[in-house]
Amino acid sequence: MKFKTNAKCAGCSSAIIKAVSAKFPDAEWNLDLDTADKILEAHGIPENAETAAIVEKTLEETGFKGNWLPGTGY
Repeated sequence: MKFKTNAKCAGCSSAIIKAVSAKFPDAEWNLDLDTADKILEAHGIPENAETAAIVEKTLEETGFKGNWLPGTGY
């Protein structure tokens, strides 16, 4: 799964990874700050609207915005 985020720095990345890892401890998370869309990528979780909503809510609770990019080969 991939999400466009508003992360800006390594501190943002650390906070986001910590929050989503707490919700989905078995998933592998990566946040690419070098892309224009600051892509958060997850491996090992179901790619569906329900999971996306949980991730987006977790980002919001952490003070960030995130939008699921469904079915993109981004």
